[in-house]
Amino acid sequence: MKVIRDLIGGTKPSPIELPYNNSLSADSSTTAYKGSLAKKMDFDDIDHGFGYHCSYGLATEGENFSGILEEEHTASFLPEDATYDTTLHKITPCFPSTIIRAEYSQADAAGTANYDTSGVVVAGTATFTVTITTADTMIGGWIYMLDGAAAGELHYIINNSTTTATTGSNWANAVASGDTFLVIEASGCHFLDFDGTWSGIKSEVDDGSKANTVNGVMNYIEAPGMPFGRLERSKHEGLVIPNARFYHDFTIGYKNVWVTPTVA
Repeated sequence: MKVIRDLIGGTKPSPIELPYNNSLSADSSTTAYKGSLAKKMDFDDIDHGFGYHCSYGLATEGENFSGILEEEHTASFLPEDATYDTTLHKITPCFPSTIIRAEYSQADAAGTANYDTSGVVVAGTATFTVTITTADTMIGGWIYMLDGAAAGELHYIINNSTTTATTGSNWANAVASGDTFLVIEASGCHFLDFDGTWSGIKSEVDDGSKANTVNGVMNYIEAPGMPFGRLERSKHEGLVIPNARFYHDFTIGYKNVWVTPTVA
């Protein structure tokens, strides 16, 4: 992930050095990747002197979000270590007005898959059969096939029930349940599913699994021969686009440490 700009200040905030330890209760030896989200440790955790920053996913997940780590972390120390200081790492602070850009990557920074499976399509229809918790939550989003007979097909979603998503055009090819795909959320989405390294977006077709609160701003596409640009139904619906990559801009105002820190 990276910071694009700030809606109030215009330019993006500059990185600052902050104490970082990727554990809430021990000296850290766990890698945290460049571009991953960071938070400040829970305000009610007084066992280690308050005050240092850590991975966004440590308990409580997302509470006291502080920014984006700008360099890889491999080791650090608790504030009470007898010999060493807590390591300083560069973090770009993020405010509720800071626009973040993240990729819908096929794997996270540690190599774990980020894509979806278990969708089925009959060629020549506009019905994508898949399990979804809540109707209408996929409207305005996109489905992009990564492999199978329909590899490269990109379709805009105009409706969904709890068992199917309806696309804006018919599928040229069939989709089998083992084929892999990405779901790109509607530009103004309220929820995303951050990946396991907190450095990108995990594709998640089911709204019941999208746990991260955001204020979506815009989604984008780029591909060989296709410059980076906004995803548009009038331009991209129904195209076959090999090796496409997708991005989302959003803000995180939820429990932001610089504005609304959670005390307990």
